[in-house]
Amino acid sequence: MLRQAVEVKVKSAAWAFLLKYLLPVLLFILILFGSAFMVIMLADQWFGDNHTSIEAGGTANVSKEVLKHKGTVEKYAKEYDISQYVSVLLALMMQESGGKGDDPMQSSESSCGSVGCIDTPDESIKQGVKYFSEMMNKANGDLKTAIQSYNFGGGFIDFVNQNGGKYTKELAIAFSKKQYQKLAHTGLYQCVRPESLSNNACYGDVGYVDAVMQYYNYNLPASVEGEWSAPIKGTADLTSGFGWRTWADGKKENHKGLDFGCINHVTPIYAAGQGKVVYSNFHRNKNGTDGYGNLVILKHGKNLYSGYAHLSESNVHQGQSIKEGQQIGVCGSTGNSTGPHLHFEIKKSKWGRHLNPTFLLGF
Repeated sequence: MLRQAVEVKVKSAAWAFLLKYLLPVLLFILILFGSAFMVIMLADQWFGDNHTSIEAGGTANVSKEVLKHKGTVEKYAKEYDISQYVSVLLALMMQESGGKGDDPMQSSESSCGSVGCIDTPDESIKQGVKYFSEMMNKANGDLKTAIQSYNFGGGFIDFVNQNGGKYTKELAIAFSKKQYQKLAHTGLYQCVRPESLSNNACYGDVGYVDAVMQYYNYNLPASVEGEWSAPIKGTADLTSGFGWRTWADGKKENHKGLDFGCINHVTPIYAAGQGKVVYSNFHRNKNGTDGYGNLVILKHGKNLYSGYAHLSESNVHQGQSIKEGQQIGVCGSTGNSTGPHLHFEIKKSKWGRHLNPTFLLGF
């Protein structure tokens, strides 16, 4: 009996100790870990939204919600032959809706003229990609004009063509002001930016291009290592190599450089090596036909030149000294070109004795 009484007393004391000391400690630990778990979950929601989607033309820095639609965007971009603009389309969706809702591309108005007629993401993306493709074609590949027209409508392209043929922020403001004067009485438009209010330009969003492009980054680190740096940064597609190539009609051509895919009026073109500008002009062949279009040639030393052809614009002038990696122009499709790309050459003389650029670039 004494032994049983002692055992009961010991057990009671143990329970008393557990309840008084250990249980509060255990509860504190559980609360602490639970709080940490909640913080991690909330941090993922607050700060973990933005993810990176790498494309051939650049990077779309967009949310998880937008990335969920990436496969659908790719499908319809392929259908409408604008696969090179997938990242731009994702950036556009990020600006429009952040990827949320039944109409993530906010494309109802381009479909039926009013809000709310599209009620599924698939239909929204199909219409949005189709409309953007139409704007790209109408704008002759000028990406910024097409982006602004997604917000303003196709009339902006006509306005641009009547005023120099190239997007500028000033033209966007002027068009918005003109349209707002016509439509202010409807009460359907409001100034979404301080610059809209100060310019009385409250039709659409005059800062739409900048708003979209903040989610698109085309200036990535160089992807190759050689004696020279790549003329296009990032993972640009090498669309045609050096040497003989055969066209679909069976015609053969000796291609004297490398072709890199790029986005018209957007992708920066950089000097592959240090040198001096010996040519910066629009080039035509001797017989007057289209040649290289906007062309920059750099001289790097005795018997060594590099050429950058089909640019939409040049940032340099003849006689200017250039550092390696300095921007010299912007991607284009000028001259004898089937689409936006950079034709890049290395040669021993200004106009001939071409070399294969892959060795200097380290491909």
